[in-house]
Amino acid sequence: MQLPIFPLNLVVLPGEPVPLHIFEQRYQKLIADTSPRHEGDHYKPFGIQYSRKNQMNEVGCTVVVKDILHRYPEGRLDLLAYGEQRYRLLNTDHPEEGHYLTGQIEWLHDDDPEEEVPDDLSTTVLKYYRRFLSIVDKEDVSLELPVQERCLSFTLAYRINLEVAPRLELLDTHSEVERLELLLTYFEHAIPKLQKTREFRRRVRSNGYFA
Repeated sequence: MQLPIFPLNLVVLPGEPVPLHIFEQRYQKLIADTSPRHEGDHYKPFGIQYSRKNQMNEVGCTVVVKDILHRYPEGRLDLLAYGEQRYRLLNTDHPEEGHYLTGQIEWLHDDDPEEEVPDDLSTTVLKYYRRFLSIVDKEDVSLELPVQERCLSFTLAYRINLEVAPRLELLDTHSEVERLELLLTYFEHAIPKLQKTREFRRRVRSNGYFA
């Protein structure tokens, strides 16, 4: 499949809300080319590819525009998109000057679509997630989390604003069980560090020095 590609210093996960400010003309054209043609149609997907120092990662995620938040007179756009489907970028074209990239992709799927996630694994990961939130003084604004859905790992990862490297690892992992285990390992390492940082700040605020 051929897909429009938007290289960014950003790793998008399935289900993640992605606010974008579109200012380059070639990406204004990308949005125009993926726009609905008829009433009732939806935007077509395009890929967001993590890019740093002109090097693109192979694994990416499609996004679909859900809402144009603001149109500027000179053509810039503020929009809200959502991550949808993972893919691997096989190759890219050589676009004309001023045109956006396109690339040939293959979709990424879990190896076993019927794989069951052990309840104790989901429960443990969610316990660590809530502990993480309490340490960073944030609240989960949603009323429910998709405990039984296969997107739990991705949902938790973007809600804690997971760093680039583990995000890329999650995108390229073909099992929800393995993704949750990766998140569990991340929490086990991150939470003690966050607790130490929080205690440090608390003590500094209270007396300004350490005995």
